[in-house]
Amino acid sequence: MKTLTAPVKALNLTSWFVISPAETGIPDYSVLEEAMETQTAILHETGNVNQLEIENLGKVDLLIQAGDIVKGGRQDRALGADFIVPSQIGRVPIPVFCVEAGRWHKRNRESDIHFSSSSDFVSSKKLRTALGTSKSQQAVWKSVQEEQDKMGQSLGVDAASEDSPSSLLLSYEKMNNAEAIRGYLEALEGRASESTTGVIWAINGKLSHADTYATPKLFHKVWRKLLRAAAFEAVGESNQPAGASEPSSADVSKWLEESAKLHSEVESLPPRTRLLTRKTETQLRFETHDTTASAPVHISVLAQ
Repeated sequence: MKTLTAPVKALNLTSWFVISPAETGIPDYSVLEEAMETQTAILHETGNVNQLEIENLGKVDLLIQAGDIVKGGRQDRALGADFIVPSQIGRVPIPVFCVEAGRWHKRNRESDIHFSSSSDFVSSKKLRTALGTSKSQQAVWKSVQEEQDKMGQSLGVDAASEDSPSSLLLSYEKMNNAEAIRGYLEALEGRASESTTGVIWAINGKLSHADTYATPKLFHKVWRKLLRAAAFEAVGESNQPAGASEPSSADVSKWLEESAKLHSEVESLPPRTRLLTRKTETQLRFETHDTTASAPVHISVLAQ
């Protein structure tokens, strides 16, 4: 049974943590950030803007997430779908979107054949929606520009990097030392308990998005990346008006399950991924299933 913690607030960002026991029958997964750090995952540039190839050289299966940003290649990309990459399966094609419109060449000393890291996740709800539903590169580029503009206006600085002004990832790196970002991280990073399996966010008092996982172990592997993304979005929205009143924990719990039983669109991504998408006028819900497991591995909910 899932329960929610009391709300934890940092500036204009509020979080509720989801507490639940680990689902049974869920395999252990690596995630993209740790796999790239240990070089057990290799991402290959293909020369196709919207497709890369990934190799999982590790001993466990790999879960990658829609919105994971990878740095390097001919341009930075954001992964276009959640995907389970079995261990030692060879090269697997994965859908991606460019989040750096102005480059198609080697950058500084980086490789233009492989990608070096994945330390961040796309932050704006609008950009996550574009990745998950529109499948439009133009919509992604537009959302990237809007996100950069919002961050820059809120912080009173130019969010674009001199090395590549259109790169969303380099904008995040440039904003790393902003006082506003540190405030969110320091207030919230240590608040997730050992039994936490997910987090729900409100920005300016309005429900924004949620991510829940099959096990606490998997949640904690991606927690800092999720927090950084929420903090960047909150910075970008800090000049916007607040909602009339912040939702209660009961409202949040009801919202999290609002679309859970609706009819879903189903997409199969061989060899082992099944994606379910449910839509209402106010919500998008994405469920990622490993075809070898009974419960969803990752659920993402976006307010509309």
